[in-house]
Amino acid sequence: MRIPLAWLRLLLGAGIGGAGGAIFAVLHLPLPWLIGALVAIAVARLSGLPAEASRHARNYCFVVVGVALGLYFTPATAALMLANLPLLVMAAGSTLAVGGALAWLLARLGRVDMATAWFASIPGGAADMAMLAEAYGGHGAPVAVAQLLRVCAVVILMPNIMAVLGMHGEHPAIAMALPFWLPGFLGLYALGLAGALLLIRLGLKAGWMLGPLAVSAVLTACGVTLSSVPGWMSAVAQVALGAQLGAAFDRGMLARVRRFTPAALLHVALLMLGCAAVAGGLALVTGRPLGAMLLGTAPGGVAEMSLTAKTLGLEVALVVTLQVFRIFLVALLTPPVFRLLHRRGGTPRGVPAAGE
Repeated sequence: MRIPLAWLRLLLGAGIGGAGGAIFAVLHLPLPWLIGALVAIAVARLSGLPAEASRHARNYCFVVVGVALGLYFTPATAALMLANLPLLVMAAGSTLAVGGALAWLLARLGRVDMATAWFASIPGGAADMAMLAEAYGGHGAPVAVAQLLRVCAVVILMPNIMAVLGMHGEHPAIAMALPFWLPGFLGLYALGLAGALLLIRLGLKAGWMLGPLAVSAVLTACGVTLSSVPGWMSAVAQVALGAQLGAAFDRGMLARVRRFTPAALLHVALLMLGCAAVAGGLALVTGRPLGAMLLGTAPGGVAEMSLTAKTLGLEVALVVTLQVFRIFLVALLTPPVFRLLHRRGGTPRGVPAAGE
């Protein structure tokens, strides 16, 4: 019985990603399974190896990550987050303003139109932002590359920088402290998967992460704890997430945007510095821990930044809430703000509604 070529490529990718994660774990590097898989797969693909990653596996692993992070929303934590709603608004609004302000620089240095620069500059999903850029007359490929470089740079650099600077916390790994009960976990996973499918059906692209997180967080906030998520399962999920990010790299993609890439890398560096300045200012004004604020305002993905907070013992619930609130504002405000600032006349072709 011959194994289809597509399956062989997926198996090769899984093996390389798992090996990369294991090497990073042995070296005791921050967020080893996710970053190790990302780096290993990216290097393999740029070297010409046909390593692939499964989008379906990544989506179902998002459910594992989402329910695990939701376990940090205890009743006391949920009440604390509601009391800090002004902080959420200021943090999300400020980080989006930094991205919007840098769009002009990216357009000039990268020699792209304003629609391309705008949707490449705002922290969001690579596919979503590329689709919106094309709808407004821009080009999707540079947007996808800029968004991918942003996420990968933040995911790789932030945990290591914070570890070097000694930004650790003392918050326990709640998801690990709870007992693991297989029936309870299966029930929690099933509810999380249902939440994900509901949000996806409603048109929210981040539903695979936010649906399970919301279900787990609501249950935990109400005092219902069904099961923990074991460490080995979290590691497998992180390998799937990292492998999918790494699989987006190939020689052809880099060749198509080789003139735009240096400007995109400079933009990523300035965006990280700008968001770090916002985090420092908010931490100074509010008295919240700098480490958690850095991760909460960092222009990375909610899963990656929350996992980093979990690894470093920082306030996971605060980081998750800050990141999720920004996702909400990105979906709601990015298209109308672009229309307001850059009126072109007429209606853009095929523009999705906010959140689609």
